[in-house]
Amino acid sequence: MVPIRPDYFISDLAVAMKLPVLAVAYNRLGCLNHAALTVQSVVGHGLRCVGLVLNNAQDIGDIAALTNADILRRILDVPVLDGLGQNLIEMPADWRLMLDSTIDS
Repeated sequence: MVPIRPDYFISDLAVAMKLPVLAVAYNRLGCLNHAALTVQSVVGHGLRCVGLVLNNAQDIGDIAALTNADILRRILDVPVLDGLGQNLIEMPADWRLMLDSTIDS
């Protein structure tokens, strides 16, 4: 629910433009709640959520960061993409498939 102006949000723009949505969540404690609510909001606005990206900006080895992706894959009905790091040379195949799914044929 990012506002563009006080009475108009990014979700309103996405609905008006019929855009697919790629949600992003920081992979840490609280991620499960944030991600589930975000995907629920996207779907609730009648939009297509093409996936959820877990942002691993830092290498944190806590139990939440280590288990979030697996839990989200079980509870969400969208692809969960993680493992995108700074030293990435080539886009992973599952990321390419998700991106290709956003293109209307």
